[in-house]
Amino acid sequence: SAIACLLVFFLLQLQNKNFLLFVVGDSVQLEINGSVSEFDEFTWIFNESVSVLKYYKKYKDVTLSPRYKDRVEFNEETCSLILKNLQKTDSGLYKVKASNALQTTTLCVHRLSVSDPVEAPVLTLYNSADACYSTLTCRGHDLSVSSMCSYRTCEEKEVTSPGGVALSLSVRDSTIICNHSNPVSWKQENITFTHLFMLKLDTLCLDI
Repeated sequence: SAIACLLVFFLLQLQNKNFLLFVVGDSVQLEINGSVSEFDEFTWIFNESVSVLKYYKKYKDVTLSPRYKDRVEFNEETCSLILKNLQKTDSGLYKVKASNALQTTTLCVHRLSVSDPVEAPVLTLYNSADACYSTLTCRGHDLSVSSMCSYRTCEEKEVTSPGGVALSLSVRDSTIICNHSNPVSWKQENITFTHLFMLKLDTLCLDI
């Protein structure tokens, strides 16, 4: 019977939720959770067609694709694979096929998604004629949100892109927070209400 995969995340039941998320430059260990002693030959395959590595246990022979030179470590006892210095082109499906004299079977499936880390967002202040209001714009990637801010609060807003990049303006205590995120990373830029209106303080604003 097929050996359960440590990082499979219910592949069959959750077709759209079985991703392993990593940042460019990370390393990932793809493991097989269980005994591999009954098999003689192992092949790690990328996206159904690219052979990453072949291992013949009897001869302790490891054949690595030139594409993965200096980026792969293989454990001959567990047949696990460490893929280093991940790039966005490494995103996709990884599986292990194992065989012996009686059968060939798929032992384990991993689906990887590798993304760049987000850049820090940029907050820009636009003054208005009214000393008690300002417009604050937050930009990150190809997204932007703008909010009219009074002396006490800003309208909270959020936008997202189809690729999972999100940009939001929110308020926590006396701080306005611009958060830029994707599925693998996030960065923030903050400004306080005191700083936002430090040149505009007027007793009339306190009643708004």
